[in-house]
Amino acid sequence: MSRNKLAATTIADGDPYDTENDRFGNLLDGRPSTADVLATACLDAALTLRLRKRIRRGDTFTLIIKAPGADWIAPLAGAARRLVTDAEIFTDGGGSKHAKRPHSAGADIAEALSEGHCAIGVSQEPERYLPATLLTVADTRLDVASPDAAVLRRVFRSLRGRPLRGRIPPGVADTLSFSEIVAAFRPDVGAAQFLENLASFAAAKARGGAVDDTPSLAELPGYEGPARDWALGLVADVAAWRAKSLPWGSIASSIVLSGPPGTGKTLLARAIARTLDVRIVSTSCGEWFTARDGNLGDVIQAAQAAFDAARAQPPTLLFIDELDGIPDRRSLSSRGRDWWQPIVNFLLTLLDGAATPREGVIVIGATNHPESLDPALIRPGRFDRIIPLAPPDAAVLGRVLRYHLGAALADADLETVARLAPGSTPADAAGWAKAATGRARAAGRPLKLDDLLAVVAPEDDRSPEDLRIAAIHEAGHVVAHLAAGREVTQVSLIARGESGGRTIAHAPTIAPRRRDIDDIALAMLAGRAAEQELLGEASAGAVGDLAQATRLLAEARARQGLGDSLLHRGEPIETLLACDGALRAAVEQDLARIYDHALDLIRERRDAVLMIADRLQEKRCLTGAEATAAVSRPNGP
Repeated sequence: MSRNKLAATTIADGDPYDTENDRFGNLLDGRPSTADVLATACLDAALTLRLRKRIRRGDTFTLIIKAPGADWIAPLAGAARRLVTDAEIFTDGGGSKHAKRPHSAGADIAEALSEGHCAIGVSQEPERYLPATLLTVADTRLDVASPDAAVLRRVFRSLRGRPLRGRIPPGVADTLSFSEIVAAFRPDVGAAQFLENLASFAAAKARGGAVDDTPSLAELPGYEGPARDWALGLVADVAAWRAKSLPWGSIASSIVLSGPPGTGKTLLARAIARTLDVRIVSTSCGEWFTARDGNLGDVIQAAQAAFDAARAQPPTLLFIDELDGIPDRRSLSSRGRDWWQPIVNFLLTLLDGAATPREGVIVIGATNHPESLDPALIRPGRFDRIIPLAPPDAAVLGRVLRYHLGAALADADLETVARLAPGSTPADAAGWAKAATGRARAAGRPLKLDDLLAVVAPEDDRSPEDLRIAAIHEAGHVVAHLAAGREVTQVSLIARGESGGRTIAHAPTIAPRRRDIDDIALAMLAGRAAEQELLGEASAGAVGDLAQATRLLAEARARQGLGDSLLHRGEPIETLLACDGALRAAVEQDLARIYDHALDLIRERRDAVLMIADRLQEKRCLTGAEATAAVSRPNGP
């Protein structure tokens, strides 16, 4: 008797799926589940005639089965076990805690083959996850595809006992996961509802990746600089790849966009997808950690599923938000490293274009904290580089606002409006346009400039005393920046969130020296110093300035070799300050020394601080030129 049995006793000529001799149906015992029938039918469709004969004869062989995705692995392994009843099955999709590891798998494979058993491996990426021994000795490889129309008809007929009438759109199941396809075969649905389920599931998946409501790069305002340059270069390169004149490996197809919240990282990714006319698969590290129970295997499988979805129909853009959710391994404790190391390593291998072909897949990561990324993420073949997105200046923000307002307020100077909110982001501008339009709609009239101004620079409800404190504080910042030779671009008293004002200045030094860092820290502390010197006491409004100055000076000592030691320390600054008393004391001495210098500067330039504060209270917002002019014209215009 043959050891390995194919359920059908013959390989019939003609239609091998005759209802009286349904091969994959015969492989199932009792009342088969939909998942069993679907997996068995897809595996059966991939079998070659030669492999069928070997199974029928009871030959001993090794087989690699490549699954369409990670969630296909277990169902296909079950189908393989029903096909070859006593085979040794090896499965690994990267997230299994119970997969046989290479040091033990080789012996298991050798033992199985020596005893006349077959060895079968199942994975969505066999070369990455299956034992090397199995890959080396494999006789045959099968690529199992998502079910086409013919396979879907066979499954329906096997489950319902009747043929499926109606047209199945080509490729309707290609973007669906195994579970989603199974869900279309609910027991209470007939042929018409089954076809409707497939179509609606595929349409929902397509809508999830659609970018029809997003502007193209040509329509999208802002983003001047490296981000737009990279995006336009990518568009040109992908066009050349599609024309088969440029290999995918020559394209810089992966970057990280960094910047504060609201600077448009997600919007830029969607605009690139719209311009390229490709699907976008959006995910985030936060989603991975909320998948199922959030244990190690669940996180890895969720990450794998996102990459599988992107590779299913290239070209595709894979957008990974909250990338800093994967920690820098240098900052982990030994206990934390044990848990995180497999996840970080797994993500690195997923991203590694040299190890895993990613042809046709563009990968864009996004983070608000690029300094927290593991350095191994940023290198050619993974993420090629980090491109920062800074809040735009008033001119660019005005164009963003114009885009969102459309033809409304056609004669308004939107750049001047944008100047009322320095440091605002494209997301802020979109919110202004929506809120102002809603305000006008509620009043039952067309949009007026006053509607927009009421949103961008609402009336200030602070007391005169609080406004004077804020004005003196911001004026102290301005004077310190000007004293150091830095260009002040704008200063504002308009409250935004927890901030009662804002001063924006440019520091052109790319590689600051210690004296440059001290000057920057002095400007941060000068607001508080102005309050203390001119108003007699400081308020709690300088908490953000103190946090920035503390971090700046601590990093100079602990990481940049600009203190008493050349040792670079990679732990988070907050951790170092909490645990290292010597560093904490040295930074506190730096703060005290620099604050004394800030007080001296405010005493020396007292009149300039008062003049800027007066003008700021009068106008609420000053350009850099207006602030400088206020210092030189003590009597005002």
